[in-house]
Amino acid sequence: MPSLYPSQAIERTKSGDLADGSSANCEELDALISVDRKAVDSEKKAGEDPKTREKLQVQINKLDGLRKEKGCASAGANLKQAGDFDVYLRADEGSLNSARVIQRAREGKLVDGTGASLNELSRIISIDKKAMQLEKEKIEALGEKASKEDKKALLESEKVIEAQVKRLENVRRQKRLDKDEV
Repeated sequence: MPSLYPSQAIERTKSGDLADGSSANCEELDALISVDRKAVDSEKKAGEDPKTREKLQVQINKLDGLRKEKGCASAGANLKQAGDFDVYLRADEGSLNSARVIQRAREGKLVDGTGASLNELSRIISIDKKAMQLEKEKIEALGEKASKEDKKALLESEKVIEAQVKRLENVRRQKRLDKDEV
């Protein structure tokens, strides 16, 4: 399958030349959907024509329907941790929040990151840094009032999130290197 780029998806959308997808296999459908999602994100950031975004979203929904009809395995099933799929989806939608990061840190369920795109990784890292800062601020705000258990829990989640940020930054760095080599 040739390389796909969000700019091509945008141009195809504007010209009305969208992929039918009916003859595509599951892997090809996943690639088309991924590129179309990136194109929607690109159009949002650029503040471009909302009609193009709407058409792309309709295309994504159509291709997603084809995936289901063909019995394609969920993209989440292909990840090292199935729970990561929801985090990546929220990263794509721009709906990540610090409270969930803190909760996942305390439950030991932070994302693996290897299945995320560079854009998703950047968004996850940004929110993780905010969550880490929030935990630091909680510790400072509690001061002497906090019990040892409360301080210990806050310090532990801060350390876990800090380690996560470093690990995800390494994953992102490696993905950039891999992308540059291609």
